[in-house]
Amino acid sequence: MSFLELFTLVASSVAIFGLIVGIFAVYNGRMTRREVSREIRETQESTERIIADSRKATERMTAETQRLIIEGRESTEKLIMEIWGRSEAILKMMSEEHKAMLERTR
Repeated sequence: MSFLELFTLVASSVAIFGLIVGIFAVYNGRMTRREVSREIRETQESTERIIADSRKATERMTAETQRLIIEGRESTEKLIMEIWGRSEAILKMMSEEHKAMLERTR
């Protein structure tokens, strides 16, 4: 086999190898883009779901907190009114006892 024949064989083998590598590189690039696009889409959908769930949970917690604040305020108002009523009764009783003591000392 002469040098020219050997060189032609090597060159054609390299060309075929280059063609095969090129075809698979293009295929690999397309598949990679497809997979990356799919992952981006799935990540976006998952993130949107998480944000929506978080928003709903925050709204529920806000409503519950507001309800508890209102209940606490109402019970505090009720307690203050009870204490106020008792205080008035005690002050009235003390005032009457004071008047009675003053009348006894006269």
